[in-house]
Amino acid sequence: MTKFLNFYTASLAVGGISSVVVGFVNPQFIGAPLSFTGGALAGASVIEKKRYEEEEGLSISGRVSGAFKVLYETNQGLVTATSLSLGADIDSELAETYLDALAEETGGKRLDNTDDAVYNFPHAQNILNKLSSDAQNWAKAEVQKSNQAALTLSKQLEEAQQLIRVAQMAQATAPRQTVERTNEDLWGME
Repeated sequence: MTKFLNFYTASLAVGGISSVVVGFVNPQFIGAPLSFTGGALAGASVIEKKRYEEEEGLSISGRVSGAFKVLYETNQGLVTATSLSLGADIDSELAETYLDALAEETGGKRLDNTDDAVYNFPHAQNILNKLSSDAQNWAKAEVQKSNQAALTLSKQLEEAQQLIRVAQMAQATAPRQTVERTNEDLWGME
């Protein structure tokens, strides 16, 4: 900025001095130094505007990246175009274009079930939550299998115990068969 202020000052000084000198020396050519001064100031103005736009472009990208970082961490990967446009002070269409390009590069997804464009970007916390929920679901399934196996074994054991009780009751109620034996039969002396 200081460089261009010096250039403006120098252009005005040179143009003013040359206009005054030409005005005294040859007044009919006074338009030439004034045209030169006007052209120099116009050129300096165009250069300054270009530099400002480039600087503002860098400023916009800095604001967008800062706002995106905050929204990304706060919402664990969910970012809306409206919140980005408000946070970065840019147009919502520009925010949506930025989020579309970023989603394409990083594997993010656009969720189209709302009025506002919502983007879901991969986030470490989401991955950890997914892994935790998968592990919990697996553990629940394993516990359920174990409980089912224990229940099946319990039923089989109960059925076996029931059969044993039935056999014991049948044996207790059955008439006893007795064989008359003599002592000789016991010692094998028939």
